[in-house]
Amino acid sequence: MMKRIFIFCITLAMMVAACSDEEKYSTTNTDVLTFSVDTLKMDTVFSTIPSSTYSFWVYNRCDASLLINRVALEKGTQGFRVNVDGEYLDGELNGVEVRKGDSLCVFVELTAPKCGQTDVQPIGDCLVFNLSHGKQQKVPLRAHQWDADIHDQWDVNGNVTLDSPCPIIIRKGLHIATGAKLTLRSAQLFFHDGAGIDVEGSLQASECLFRGDRLDAMFDDLPYDRVSGQWKGIVLAPNAKGEWTDCVIRNATDALQLGSNAQATLLRTSVHNSSASGIFSEGAHLALTHCRLTNAGGCCLEAKGGSVTADHCTFAQFYPFSADRGEAFRTIKASVACTHSLMTGYDDLVFSAESSDLHFSHCMIRSDQPLMGDTFTDIVWEATDDEKGGKSHFRLVDETIQSYDFSLLPTSPAYQLGIGDIREKTTSSEP
Repeated sequence: MMKRIFIFCITLAMMVAACSDEEKYSTTNTDVLTFSVDTLKMDTVFSTIPSSTYSFWVYNRCDASLLINRVALEKGTQGFRVNVDGEYLDGELNGVEVRKGDSLCVFVELTAPKCGQTDVQPIGDCLVFNLSHGKQQKVPLRAHQWDADIHDQWDVNGNVTLDSPCPIIIRKGLHIATGAKLTLRSAQLFFHDGAGIDVEGSLQASECLFRGDRLDAMFDDLPYDRVSGQWKGIVLAPNAKGEWTDCVIRNATDALQLGSNAQATLLRTSVHNSSASGIFSEGAHLALTHCRLTNAGGCCLEAKGGSVTADHCTFAQFYPFSADRGEAFRTIKASVACTHSLMTGYDDLVFSAESSDLHFSHCMIRSDQPLMGDTFTDIVWEATDDEKGGKSHFRLVDETIQSYDFSLLPTSPAYQLGIGDIREKTTSSEP
């Protein structure tokens, strides 16, 4: 019995000693925390809209435990929210222990207040760690904020003209009623997942951007704005009208869908990186001049019935996410007049046209099956045995980070022949 009591006492003493050792915090001010980042750099956020969650690690690589007397935001009024290893920072945290060899994970979110400026503005704070031996350490938190006009459901029932210096966020959808007309000038429209534009009346846009509303990144080198399928796209109902001049429509599901007898005119406009169709027309009348239709999970352009005219356009199919991607240019039973246009891409056949009313002249078409006859006049059939698969025409085709610039290089045979959209203005996947 006495032996058992003796063993119990010895064990208890060892446990107390061990606990005592753990509670001996460093008093040496050279013993400090180590952080996984020097500065936590967050993305641009729309004011009043919560950001994604960012994180960093806090390490104790010293030979003794460290006690953080106080963790707090230096300013505390910038809209940053902090969670330290599962505990929410409500003003400040006290008595946070980091044992030797241990670590903490810090999570940070931001809902920036309105700043009253039309341009993107920097916003920041510092997360301050006060150690028990008197040393203070800081991790700067840095982001940019952008004031925006936010609409849940925007219904246009009359004639509306908008020239907005601020970005416009559409959460649910934009609907233009029959007989109504929306005119957009120099506007940037950002659509939430699943949102898009439904046009029953008329839409006229000049120098406008249409894209998804995610400003953050999926990975460090892949912003969401380079990922297809970020929003629904634009639908022209039967008999509706749409006109786009110097616009960019990118990263939608079906970027532009045209119903029967709809009329769509695109001038110097880019339609890029759609997860389904770039432009899908079913019995509509489509006119394209100096446009770029590039990268789609379906076809960059698919027209069934109706009519298509295209002059000095680039149809480039380098969609990287599916081997079942569609063609750059496809028409079935449509009346087609296509001049001075380039059709190229990864595949050996990026073009198909089935109709009795086809007219192609002064075009360059990538195909392993060159076609003859009166339908095709002065056509340059691009060879399909080159390793780059048509990429050598363009300034940038980088599939690894989904970055593209479909401006034609001066060395491109198409450029030298005046074929394709030969404008110097870029329409890359960048914001």
